[in-house]
Amino acid sequence: MNVPFLLAAITATIAVSLHVYTFEVWIWPKLKDVGFPPTPFGGPDVTKGLYRVVWHFFTVSWLGTIIAMLVFAFGDSITYANLFANVLLVYWILITIVIFVVGALNLQPGQSYIKVMLKAFQWTLTLALSLLIYWGTQQ
Repeated sequence: MNVPFLLAAITATIAVSLHVYTFEVWIWPKLKDVGFPPTPFGGPDVTKGLYRVVWHFFTVSWLGTIIAMLVFAFGDSITYANLFANVLLVYWILITIVIFVVGALNLQPGQSYIKVMLKAFQWTLTLALSLLIYWGTQQ
């Protein structure tokens, strides 16, 4: 068994749970149709729904990572497992970098980048996941 890959799957499970909870409990109920414009696809409710769909595209990334990490953790002889794990490693490192860049680009005048990044802690989960995947590829 590859313990780092198992720990990566556990970390990703925690992250996806927080990801879904954050949107479905904290964000979605507070979004009103009034703030969304109609588009060629439909009215404001359709535009609002597109936000939900895009949010959950990232949920699928988490779920795919969980499945891959569990398969790699318990599969002894999976061809190219480390190659695929390295692709996931690069993906999650890039996601972590994007979180830092978007956090910097969204700063309001007078805001502290460090305080914002400490409050928006999701980068710690993507960084931890990346480190665990890297550790798993070294086994």
